Amino acid sequence: MLRHTLIAVSLLVAAAGGASAQSLTGKLEDPGLRRKVQLVYIEKVDAKVAAPKTPAVITQHGNVYLPHVLPVVVGTQVVFKSEDPELHNVFARGDKKVLFNDAVLPKMQSAPKTFSEAGVVHLTCNVHKEMSAYVIVLQNNFFAVPEKDGTYTISGLPPGTYTVRVWGESLSPEQLQTTFQVKTTGGAS
Repeated sequence: MLRHTLIAVSLLVAAAGGASAQSLTGKLEDPGLRRKVQLVYIEKVDAKVAAPKTPAVITQHGNVYLPHVLPVVVGTQVVFKSEDPELHNVFARGDKKVLFNDAVLPKMQSAPKTFSEAGVVHLTCNVHKEMSAYVIVLQNNFFAVPEKDGTYTISGLPPGTYTVRVWGESLSPEQLQTTFQVKTTGGAS
């Protein structure tokens, strides 16, 4: 099965003064997959996760969105800033619908946009067709961007059973559906 050959996972107990939180450490073993995966994340946790109070920022610089992939928690506000001398816009699509299409004036920033539904939001610019980025809106803040060698660590997991997923803009539909289960038990091992 695809999930068994693509990802190796191990659990490490976090040394946090007797806390039962753990770190999920793994490695994307398949070199082809490693080049495509931009995010590894826990699909869902039972606890309610609050969005950060400080907005996340995506900057338009040199006709590029920075960062190219921005993972956020549901309810997070995102500000779009332009460092370029020309006009840009942010055309945001999620789940086959337009979420917003706002101009960003040169050397200015937009009003914050709140991302209130989990999913993938694709950002483009109608003025500069080469501009593209993604906001990955997650149910929780348990995610990691893998290193070039495929290793990743998701810290702070409470005891429980979780579904782990991968995301990358170049992944096939089959690869995007790949999941695997991990169980954390708390305490020292």
